[in-house]
Amino acid sequence: MKKIAPLIKSLWAPIAVAVLFLTASAYQQEIVVRLGVETLERFLAYFPLAVGVGIWLSLAYLFNRALGVVVWDTLSRRMPIPRLLRDVAAVLIYASAITGIVGVVFDKPIGPFWAASGAGAIVIGLALRNVILDIFIGLAMNFDRPFEIGDFIQVASGPTGRVVELNWRTTRLVTAEGNMVVVPNGKLGDMTVTNFSKPNHAGEQVVTLFLDFEVDTRRALRVLNAAARSVTGQAGILETPAPKSQIKGITPQGVEYKIVYEQDPRKGGLGKARHIILQSVLEQLHRAGLQPAIAKQDVFQAARPQRHFDIRSQEDRVAILSRVELFQSLTTEERAHLCTRLRERSFAEGSIVIQRGAPDTSMFILIEGLLSVMMVLKEGDSESRVARLQAGTFFGEMSALTGERRSVTVLAETESLAFEITKEDLAELIRKRPELAETISQVVVARKMRNSEAVTQASMVLQQAAERSLAAELVGKILTFFGVRKSAPTGTTPPPFAMAN
Repeated sequence: MKKIAPLIKSLWAPIAVAVLFLTASAYQQEIVVRLGVETLERFLAYFPLAVGVGIWLSLAYLFNRALGVVVWDTLSRRMPIPRLLRDVAAVLIYASAITGIVGVVFDKPIGPFWAASGAGAIVIGLALRNVILDIFIGLAMNFDRPFEIGDFIQVASGPTGRVVELNWRTTRLVTAEGNMVVVPNGKLGDMTVTNFSKPNHAGEQVVTLFLDFEVDTRRALRVLNAAARSVTGQAGILETPAPKSQIKGITPQGVEYKIVYEQDPRKGGLGKARHIILQSVLEQLHRAGLQPAIAKQDVFQAARPQRHFDIRSQEDRVAILSRVELFQSLTTEERAHLCTRLRERSFAEGSIVIQRGAPDTSMFILIEGLLSVMMVLKEGDSESRVARLQAGTFFGEMSALTGERRSVTVLAETESLAFEITKEDLAELIRKRPELAETISQVVVARKMRNSEAVTQASMVLQQAAERSLAAELVGKILTFFGVRKSAPTGTTPPPFAMAN
Protein backbone atom coordinates (compact mmCIF):
# COMPACT_ATOMS: atom_id res chain seq x y z
CA MET A 1 0.00 0.00 0.00
CA LYS A 2 2.86 2.39 0.73
CA LYS A 3 4.17 1.97 -2.83
CA ILE A 4 0.75 2.15 -4.51
CA ALA A 5 -0.35 5.38 -2.81
CA PRO A 6 2.40 7.61 -4.33
CA LEU A 7 1.80 5.98 -7.73
CA ILE A 8 -1.92 6.80 -7.63
CA LYS A 9 -1.12 10.33 -6.47
CA SER A 10 1.16 10.85 -9.48
CA LEU A 11 -1.19 9.29 -12.06
CA TRP A 12 -4.65 10.44 -10.94
CA ALA A 13 -4.79 13.38 -13.39
CA PRO A 14 -4.01 11.42 -16.62
CA ILE A 15 -6.22 8.55 -15.41
CA ALA A 16 -9.11 10.97 -14.83
CA VAL A 17 -8.71 12.51 -18.30
CA ALA A 18 -8.58 9.09 -19.98
CA VAL A 19 -11.66 7.87 -18.06
CA LEU A 20 -13.52 11.03 -19.02
CA PHE A 21 -12.96 10.52 -22.74
CA LEU A 22 -13.63 6.79 -22.58
CA THR A 23 -16.93 7.48 -20.80
CA ALA A 24 -17.83 10.09 -23.38
CA SER A 25 -17.12 7.55 -26.12
CA ALA A 26 -19.36 4.94 -24.50
CA TYR A 27 -22.30 7.31 -23.97
CA GLN A 28 -21.86 9.70 -26.88
CA GLN A 29 -25.35 8.98 -28.36
CA GLU A 30 -27.11 9.78 -25.08
CA ILE A 31 -25.00 12.92 -24.60
CA VAL A 32 -25.78 14.25 -28.08
CA VAL A 33 -29.51 13.41 -27.80
CA ARG A 34 -29.76 15.27 -24.51
CA LEU A 35 -28.21 18.32 -26.16
CA GLY A 36 -31.13 18.53 -28.61
CA VAL A 37 -31.96 17.91 -32.28
CA GLU A 38 -30.18 20.99 -33.60
CA THR A 39 -27.08 20.09 -31.65
CA LEU A 40 -27.36 16.52 -32.92
CA GLU A 41 -27.41 17.66 -36.53
CA ARG A 42 -24.60 20.16 -36.02
CA PHE A 43 -22.16 18.05 -33.98
CA LEU A 44 -23.05 14.53 -35.05
CA ALA A 45 -20.11 14.41 -37.44
CA TYR A 46 -17.62 16.15 -35.13
CA PHE A 47 -18.32 14.86 -31.65
CA PRO A 48 -17.12 11.25 -32.22
CA LEU A 49 -13.96 12.58 -33.86
CA ALA A 50 -13.25 14.86 -30.90
CA VAL A 51 -13.81 12.01 -28.48
CA GLY A 52 -11.51 9.71 -30.48
CA VAL A 53 -8.75 12.30 -30.59
CA GLY A 54 -9.17 12.88 -26.87
CA ILE A 55 -8.94 9.14 -26.16
CA TRP A 56 -5.67 8.73 -28.08
CA LEU A 57 -4.08 11.83 -26.61
CA SER A 58 -5.22 11.06 -23.05
CA LEU A 59 -3.90 7.51 -23.30
CA ALA A 60 -0.58 8.86 -24.63
CA TYR A 61 -0.51 11.32 -21.72
CA LEU A 62 -1.24 8.50 -19.26
CA PHE A 63 1.37 6.16 -20.76
CA ASN A 64 4.05 8.86 -20.82
CA ARG A 65 3.30 9.79 -17.24
CA ALA A 66 3.33 6.15 -16.12
CA LEU A 67 6.65 5.61 -17.92
CA GLY A 68 8.14 8.58 -16.07
CA VAL A 69 6.94 7.42 -12.64
CA VAL A 70 7.60 3.68 -13.00
CA VAL A 71 10.75 3.65 -15.17
CA TRP A 72 12.56 7.01 -15.23
CA ASP A 73 12.04 7.92 -11.57
CA THR A 74 13.08 4.43 -10.48
CA LEU A 75 16.24 4.49 -12.58
CA SER A 76 17.14 8.02 -11.49
CA ARG A 77 17.50 6.77 -7.90
CA ARG A 78 20.37 4.53 -9.09
CA MET A 79 21.95 6.71 -11.81
CA PRO A 80 21.38 10.15 -13.35
CA ILE A 81 18.97 9.98 -16.32
CA PRO A 82 19.56 12.60 -19.06
CA ARG A 83 16.52 14.74 -19.81
CA LEU A 84 17.07 14.04 -23.50
CA LEU A 85 16.05 10.38 -23.09
CA ARG A 86 12.83 11.39 -21.36
CA ASP A 87 12.04 13.86 -24.14
CA VAL A 88 12.77 11.37 -26.92
CA ALA A 89 10.52 8.77 -25.28
CA ALA A 90 7.72 11.36 -24.96
CA VAL A 91 8.06 12.36 -28.64
CA LEU A 92 7.81 8.72 -29.74
CA ILE A 93 4.74 8.13 -27.59
CA TYR A 94 2.88 11.20 -28.90
CA ALA A 95 4.00 10.46 -32.48
CA SER A 96 2.42 7.01 -32.12
CA ALA A 97 -0.74 8.62 -30.76
CA ILE A 98 -0.93 11.00 -33.74
CA THR A 99 -0.46 8.04 -36.10
CA GLY A 100 -3.37 6.29 -34.38
CA ILE A 101 -5.54 9.39 -34.68
CA VAL A 102 -4.85 9.65 -38.42
CA GLY A 103 -5.39 5.96 -39.14
CA VAL A 104 -8.19 5.05 -36.70
CA VAL A 105 -10.13 8.19 -35.86
CA PHE A 106 -10.02 9.86 -39.28
CA ASP A 107 -9.69 6.56 -41.20
CA LYS A 108 -6.95 7.92 -43.44
CA PRO A 109 -4.01 5.95 -44.88
CA ILE A 110 -0.91 6.40 -42.77
CA GLY A 111 1.57 6.17 -45.68
CA PRO A 112 0.70 9.50 -47.33
CA PHE A 113 0.61 11.14 -43.91
CA TRP A 114 4.16 10.12 -43.14
CA ALA A 115 5.26 10.92 -46.71
CA ALA A 116 3.92 14.45 -46.36
CA SER A 117 5.51 14.70 -42.94
CA GLY A 118 8.82 13.56 -44.42
CA ALA A 119 8.72 16.20 -47.16
CA GLY A 120 8.01 18.87 -44.59
CA ALA A 121 10.78 17.50 -42.42
CA ILE A 122 13.28 17.89 -45.28
CA VAL A 123 12.43 21.55 -45.69
CA ILE A 124 12.61 22.14 -41.96
CA GLY A 125 15.83 20.11 -41.74
CA LEU A 126 17.58 22.30 -44.29
CA ALA A 127 16.64 25.37 -42.31
CA LEU A 128 17.54 23.89 -38.95
CA ARG A 129 20.46 21.63 -39.89
CA ASN A 130 22.67 22.85 -37.02
CA VAL A 131 19.92 22.30 -34.49
CA ILE A 132 19.21 18.83 -35.89
CA LEU A 133 22.94 18.01 -35.82
CA ASP A 134 23.03 18.94 -32.14
CA ILE A 135 19.99 16.75 -31.47
CA PHE A 136 21.35 13.65 -33.22
CA ILE A 137 24.79 13.96 -31.67
CA GLY A 138 23.06 14.35 -28.32
CA LEU A 139 21.15 11.12 -29.00
CA ALA A 140 24.37 9.37 -30.03
CA MET A 141 26.10 10.47 -26.83
CA ASN A 142 23.21 9.15 -24.75
CA PHE A 143 23.53 5.74 -26.36
CA ASP A 144 27.34 5.66 -26.57
CA ARG A 145 27.65 7.22 -23.08
CA PRO A 146 31.20 8.67 -23.31
CA PHE A 147 30.24 10.61 -20.19
CA GLU A 148 27.29 10.79 -17.83
CA ILE A 149 25.70 13.30 -15.53
CA GLY A 150 28.06 13.82 -12.60
CA ASP A 151 31.24 13.06 -14.57
CA PHE A 152 34.10 15.58 -14.71
CA ILE A 153 35.16 16.27 -18.29
CA GLN A 154 37.38 18.65 -20.24
CA VAL A 155 36.36 19.75 -23.73
CA ALA A 156 39.53 19.83 -25.88
CA SER A 157 41.74 22.47 -24.24
CA GLY A 158 38.69 24.44 -23.16
CA PRO A 159 36.40 24.33 -20.12
CA THR A 160 36.58 21.70 -17.40
CA GLY A 161 33.65 20.91 -15.15
CA ARG A 162 31.03 18.51 -13.87
CA VAL A 163 28.25 17.46 -16.27
CA VAL A 164 24.91 18.54 -14.82
CA GLU A 165 22.58 18.24 -17.83
CA LEU A 166 22.32 16.58 -21.26
CA ASN A 167 19.42 17.99 -23.27
CA TRP A 168 18.32 18.23 -26.92
CA ARG A 169 20.89 20.76 -28.07
CA THR A 170 23.50 21.30 -25.38
CA THR A 171 25.56 19.75 -22.63
CA ARG A 172 25.90 21.87 -19.50
CA LEU A 173 28.91 21.89 -17.19
CA VAL A 174 29.51 23.51 -13.83
CA THR A 175 33.14 24.57 -13.41
CA ALA A 176 35.14 24.57 -10.17
CA GLU A 177 34.44 28.32 -9.95
CA GLY A 178 30.69 27.63 -9.93
CA ASN A 179 30.07 28.94 -13.46
CA MET A 180 27.69 27.31 -15.93
CA VAL A 181 29.27 26.45 -19.31
CA VAL A 182 26.88 25.53 -22.15
CA VAL A 183 28.49 23.48 -24.95
CA PRO A 184 26.48 22.68 -28.15
CA ASN A 185 26.30 18.95 -28.77
CA GLY A 186 27.40 19.47 -32.37
CA LYS A 187 30.69 20.95 -31.15
CA LEU A 188 31.27 18.00 -28.82
CA GLY A 189 31.08 15.69 -31.84
CA ASP A 190 34.11 17.44 -33.39
CA MET A 191 36.21 17.86 -30.22
CA THR A 192 38.31 15.61 -28.04
CA VAL A 193 36.63 15.15 -24.67
CA THR A 194 38.67 13.98 -21.67
CA ASN A 195 36.60 12.20 -19.03
CA PHE A 196 38.36 12.34 -15.67
CA SER A 197 35.73 10.10 -14.04
CA LYS A 198 36.20 7.02 -16.26
CA PRO A 199 37.13 4.23 -16.10
CA ASN A 200 37.59 5.15 -12.42
CA HIS A 201 36.39 8.21 -10.53
CA ALA A 202 40.01 9.16 -9.83
CA GLY A 203 42.30 10.22 -12.64
CA GLU A 204 46.00 10.84 -13.01
CA GLN A 205 47.16 14.44 -12.93
CA VAL A 206 50.60 15.88 -13.66
CA VAL A 207 52.39 19.02 -12.46
CA THR A 208 55.75 20.00 -13.97
CA LEU A 209 58.53 22.37 -12.94
CA PHE A 210 62.17 23.05 -13.75
CA LEU A 211 65.22 22.91 -11.46
CA ASP A 212 68.77 23.92 -12.30
CA PHE A 213 71.31 21.35 -13.47
CA GLU A 214 73.38 21.86 -10.31
CA VAL A 215 70.64 20.33 -8.13
CA ASP A 216 71.39 16.67 -7.48
CA THR A 217 68.59 14.58 -8.99
CA ARG A 218 68.24 12.36 -5.91
CA ARG A 219 67.91 15.45 -3.76
CA ALA A 220 65.34 16.98 -6.12
CA LEU A 221 63.23 13.80 -6.23
CA ARG A 222 63.40 13.51 -2.44
CA VAL A 223 62.11 17.06 -1.94
CA LEU A 224 59.38 16.79 -4.60
CA ASN A 225 58.13 13.42 -3.34
CA ALA A 226 57.87 14.79 0.19
CA ALA A 227 56.04 17.89 -1.02
CA ALA A 228 53.44 15.93 -2.98
CA ARG A 229 52.80 13.28 -0.35
CA SER A 230 52.48 15.81 2.47
CA VAL A 231 49.19 17.13 1.00
CA THR A 232 47.44 13.83 0.24
CA GLY A 233 43.86 13.82 1.44
CA GLN A 234 43.30 17.45 0.45
CA ALA A 235 41.10 18.42 -2.53
CA GLY A 236 40.70 14.76 -3.49
CA ILE A 237 44.45 14.03 -3.81
CA LEU A 238 44.70 10.31 -3.11
CA GLU A 239 47.18 8.81 -0.68
CA THR A 240 47.10 5.47 -2.55
CA PRO A 241 48.68 5.20 -5.03
CA ALA A 242 51.18 7.60 -3.55
CA PRO A 243 52.21 10.64 -5.58
CA LYS A 244 55.61 10.30 -7.19
CA SER A 245 58.06 12.56 -8.98
CA GLN A 246 60.04 11.70 -12.08
CA ILE A 247 62.48 13.32 -14.47
CA LYS A 248 60.53 14.31 -17.56
CA GLY A 249 63.30 15.78 -19.69
CA ILE A 250 66.31 18.05 -20.04
CA THR A 251 65.91 21.50 -21.59
CA PRO A 252 68.06 24.63 -21.89
CA GLN A 253 66.13 25.99 -18.90
CA GLY A 254 67.13 23.07 -16.68
CA VAL A 255 65.97 19.61 -15.69
CA GLU A 256 62.21 19.21 -16.06
CA TYR A 257 60.54 17.20 -13.30
CA LYS A 258 56.97 16.01 -13.20
CA ILE A 259 54.87 15.16 -10.15
CA VAL A 260 52.28 12.49 -10.90
CA TYR A 261 49.33 12.10 -8.53
CA GLU A 262 45.85 10.60 -8.53
CA GLN A 263 42.90 12.87 -7.78
CA ASP A 264 39.18 12.31 -7.31
CA PRO A 265 37.61 15.45 -8.88
CA ARG A 266 34.36 14.85 -6.97
CA LYS A 267 36.16 16.00 -3.81
CA GLY A 268 37.87 19.07 -5.24
CA GLY A 269 38.49 20.91 -8.48
CA LEU A 270 41.50 20.14 -10.63
CA GLY A 271 42.78 23.69 -10.28
CA LYS A 272 42.51 23.60 -6.49
CA ALA A 273 44.49 20.35 -6.28
CA ARG A 274 47.16 21.76 -8.58
CA HIS A 275 47.38 24.88 -6.41
CA ILE A 276 47.85 22.80 -3.24
CA ILE A 277 50.55 20.66 -4.87
CA LEU A 278 52.50 23.66 -6.20
CA GLN A 279 52.17 25.55 -2.92
CA SER A 280 53.63 22.58 -1.04
CA VAL A 281 56.42 22.22 -3.62
CA LEU A 282 57.46 25.87 -3.34
CA GLU A 283 57.41 25.68 0.44
CA GLN A 284 59.54 22.52 0.53
CA LEU A 285 61.99 23.94 -2.01
CA HIS A 286 62.38 27.05 0.12
CA ARG A 287 63.03 25.02 3.25
CA ALA A 288 65.60 22.94 1.39
CA GLY A 289 67.32 26.09 0.09
CA LEU A 290 66.32 25.46 -3.52
CA GLN A 291 64.39 27.47 -6.06
CA PRO A 292 62.77 26.70 -9.43
CA ALA A 293 64.91 27.32 -12.49
CA ILE A 294 64.20 30.37 -14.62
CA ALA A 295 64.93 31.08 -18.26
CA LYS A 296 68.35 32.70 -18.28
CA GLN A 297 71.51 33.43 -20.19
CA ASP A 298 74.42 33.83 -17.81
CA VAL A 299 77.75 35.49 -18.54
CA PHE A 300 80.28 35.01 -15.73
CA GLN A 301 83.35 37.24 -15.47
CA ALA A 302 84.16 36.03 -11.97
CA ALA A 303 83.41 33.01 -9.80
CA ARG A 304 79.97 31.62 -10.49
CA PRO A 305 77.48 32.71 -7.81
CA GLN A 306 75.91 30.06 -5.59
CA ARG A 307 72.18 29.71 -6.08
CA HIS A 308 71.42 26.79 -3.75
CA PHE A 309 72.29 25.65 -0.26
CA ASP A 310 74.93 22.97 0.01
CA ILE A 311 74.45 21.00 3.22
CA ARG A 312 78.17 20.20 3.26
CA SER A 313 79.03 23.91 3.44
CA GLN A 314 79.49 25.35 6.93
CA GLU A 315 78.06 28.70 5.87
CA ASP A 316 74.98 27.09 4.33
CA ARG A 317 74.47 24.89 7.38
CA VAL A 318 74.37 28.01 9.54
CA ALA A 319 71.77 29.53 7.18
CA ILE A 320 69.66 26.37 7.32
CA LEU A 321 69.89 26.27 11.11
CA SER A 322 68.78 29.90 11.36
CA ARG A 323 65.48 28.92 9.71
CA VAL A 324 64.70 26.36 12.42
CA GLU A 325 62.47 27.88 15.09
CA LEU A 326 64.27 26.16 17.96
CA PHE A 327 67.64 27.75 17.16
CA GLN A 328 66.61 31.24 16.09
CA SER A 329 67.52 32.58 19.54
CA LEU A 330 71.15 31.46 19.14
CA THR A 331 73.81 33.89 18.03
CA THR A 332 75.56 33.39 14.71
CA GLU A 333 78.68 32.16 16.55
CA GLU A 334 76.63 29.68 18.58
CA ARG A 335 74.92 28.37 15.45
CA ALA A 336 78.31 28.08 13.74
CA HIS A 337 79.67 26.09 16.68
CA LEU A 338 76.63 23.80 16.64
CA CYS A 339 76.98 23.26 12.90
CA THR A 340 80.43 21.80 13.39
CA ARG A 341 78.84 19.06 15.52
CA LEU A 342 75.95 18.18 13.21
CA ARG A 343 75.85 14.65 11.80
CA GLU A 344 74.18 14.05 8.49
CA ARG A 345 71.72 11.13 8.59
CA SER A 346 69.88 9.69 5.59
CA PHE A 347 66.86 7.38 5.91
CA ALA A 348 65.43 5.11 3.24
CA GLU A 349 61.70 5.13 2.57
CA GLY A 350 59.91 3.07 5.24
CA SER A 351 62.84 2.96 7.69
CA ILE A 352 62.55 3.81 11.41
CA VAL A 353 64.02 7.17 12.41
CA ILE A 354 63.23 6.92 16.13
CA GLN A 355 61.60 4.06 18.03
CA ARG A 356 59.03 4.57 20.78
CA GLY A 357 60.43 3.68 24.19
CA ALA A 358 64.09 3.91 23.12
CA PRO A 359 66.47 5.64 25.61
CA ASP A 360 68.14 7.85 22.99
CA THR A 361 69.48 11.31 23.87
CA SER A 362 69.56 12.99 20.47
CA MET A 363 67.25 15.19 18.41
CA PHE A 364 66.87 15.72 14.68
CA ILE A 365 66.28 18.52 12.19
CA LEU A 366 64.56 17.32 9.02
CA ILE A 367 66.28 18.90 6.02
CA GLU A 368 64.59 17.10 3.14
CA GLY A 369 61.86 14.48 2.93
CA LEU A 370 58.65 13.58 4.76
CA LEU A 371 58.27 11.68 8.05
CA SER A 372 55.27 10.07 9.76
CA VAL A 373 54.69 10.27 13.52
CA MET A 374 53.18 7.02 14.80
CA MET A 375 51.45 6.64 18.16
CA VAL A 376 49.25 4.12 19.98
CA LEU A 377 45.91 5.90 20.40
CA LYS A 378 44.13 3.13 22.32
CA GLU A 379 45.70 0.43 24.44
CA GLY A 380 45.84 -2.84 22.57
CA ASP A 381 45.74 -1.20 19.13
CA SER A 382 48.63 -0.92 16.72
CA GLU A 383 50.36 2.38 16.06
CA SER A 384 48.52 4.90 13.88
CA ARG A 385 49.81 7.95 12.07
CA VAL A 386 48.95 11.11 14.02
CA ALA A 387 51.07 13.70 12.20
CA ARG A 388 53.51 14.35 9.39
CA LEU A 389 56.84 16.15 9.71
CA GLN A 390 58.02 18.29 6.81
CA ALA A 391 61.39 19.85 6.02
CA GLY A 392 62.50 22.47 8.54
CA THR A 393 60.86 20.66 11.46
CA PHE A 394 62.74 19.57 14.60
CA PHE A 395 61.72 16.48 16.57
CA GLY A 396 62.97 14.24 19.35
CA GLU A 397 63.93 17.32 21.38
CA MET A 398 62.51 16.02 24.69
CA SER A 399 64.98 13.12 24.74
CA ALA A 400 67.92 15.39 23.87
CA LEU A 401 66.97 18.07 26.41
CA THR A 402 65.61 16.04 29.35
CA GLY A 403 66.71 12.43 28.75
CA GLU A 404 63.14 11.15 28.53
CA ARG A 405 62.48 7.99 26.55
CA ARG A 406 60.96 8.32 23.10
CA SER A 407 57.19 8.79 23.33
CA VAL A 408 56.44 8.18 19.62
CA THR A 409 57.79 6.28 16.63
CA VAL A 410 58.88 8.27 13.59
CA LEU A 411 59.04 6.57 10.17
CA ALA A 412 60.47 7.85 6.90
CA GLU A 413 57.50 8.19 4.55
CA THR A 414 59.86 9.14 1.72
CA GLU A 415 63.62 9.06 1.38
CA SER A 416 64.71 11.67 3.92
CA LEU A 417 67.76 13.61 5.06
CA ALA A 418 68.21 14.98 8.59
CA PHE A 419 70.80 16.49 10.92
CA GLU A 420 71.29 14.71 14.24
CA ILE A 421 72.17 16.68 17.38
CA THR A 422 73.10 14.84 20.57
CA LYS A 423 73.07 15.85 24.22
CA GLU A 424 76.81 16.45 24.13
CA ASP A 425 76.39 18.85 21.18
CA LEU A 426 74.01 21.02 23.21
CA ALA A 427 75.78 20.69 26.55
CA GLU A 428 78.54 23.24 25.90
CA LEU A 429 76.07 25.89 24.70
CA ILE A 430 73.75 25.53 27.69
CA ARG A 431 76.60 25.44 30.21
CA LYS A 432 78.04 28.67 28.78
CA ARG A 433 74.65 30.39 28.57
CA PRO A 434 72.10 28.75 30.91
CA GLU A 435 69.40 31.23 29.90
CA LEU A 436 69.22 29.39 26.57
CA ALA A 437 67.39 26.64 28.44
CA GLU A 438 64.55 29.04 29.17
CA THR A 439 64.35 30.32 25.57
CA ILE A 440 64.45 26.81 24.12
CA SER A 441 61.83 25.66 26.62
CA GLN A 442 59.45 28.39 25.53
CA VAL A 443 59.77 27.35 21.88
CA VAL A 444 59.25 23.65 22.68
CA VAL A 445 56.26 24.32 24.90
CA ALA A 446 54.70 26.76 22.44
CA ARG A 447 54.82 24.08 19.75
CA LYS A 448 53.30 21.49 22.10
CA MET A 449 50.51 23.91 22.95
CA ARG A 450 49.82 24.63 19.27
CA ASN A 451 49.48 20.91 18.66
CA SER A 452 47.15 20.40 21.60
CA GLU A 453 43.53 20.56 20.50
CA ALA A 454 42.32 21.06 24.05
CA VAL A 455 44.51 24.14 24.57
CA THR A 456 43.68 25.76 21.22
CA GLN A 457 40.05 25.79 22.30
CA ALA A 458 40.88 27.48 25.60
CA SER A 459 41.02 31.23 26.19
CA MET A 460 44.19 33.17 25.38
CA VAL A 461 44.85 33.98 29.05
CA LEU A 462 44.67 30.34 30.11
CA GLN A 463 46.88 29.32 27.19
CA GLN A 464 49.58 31.85 28.08
CA ALA A 465 49.50 30.80 31.73
CA ALA A 466 49.82 27.14 30.77
CA GLU A 467 52.77 27.92 28.46
CA ARG A 468 54.61 29.80 31.23
CA SER A 469 54.06 26.96 33.69
CA LEU A 470 55.16 24.25 31.25
CA ALA A 471 58.21 26.27 30.20
CA ALA A 472 59.23 26.75 33.86
CA GLU A 473 59.02 23.02 34.49
CA LEU A 474 60.92 22.19 31.31
CA VAL A 475 63.73 24.66 32.18
CA GLY A 476 64.28 22.79 35.43
CA LYS A 477 64.42 19.45 33.64
CA ILE A 478 66.91 20.71 31.05
CA LEU A 479 69.28 22.30 33.58
CA THR A 480 69.17 19.22 35.78
CA PHE A 481 69.85 16.94 32.81
CA PHE A 482 72.89 19.00 31.77
CA GLY A 483 74.14 19.46 35.34
CA VAL A 484 73.72 23.24 35.35
CA ARG A 485 72.59 25.12 38.46
CA LYS A 486 70.70 28.35 38.14
CA SER A 487 69.49 30.66 40.87
CA ALA A 488 65.73 30.84 41.21
CA PRO A 489 64.19 34.00 39.70
CA THR A 490 62.46 36.51 41.89
CA GLY A 491 58.73 36.72 41.89
CA THR A 492 56.02 34.14 41.96
CA THR A 493 56.12 31.20 39.59
CA PRO A 494 52.85 29.56 38.59
CA PRO A 495 52.42 25.98 39.84
CA PRO A 496 53.84 23.48 37.32
CA PHE A 497 51.63 21.42 35.03
CA ALA A 498 52.23 17.72 34.44
CA MET A 499 54.50 17.41 31.41
CA ALA A 500 53.51 14.94 28.69
CA ASN A 501 56.20 12.93 26.94
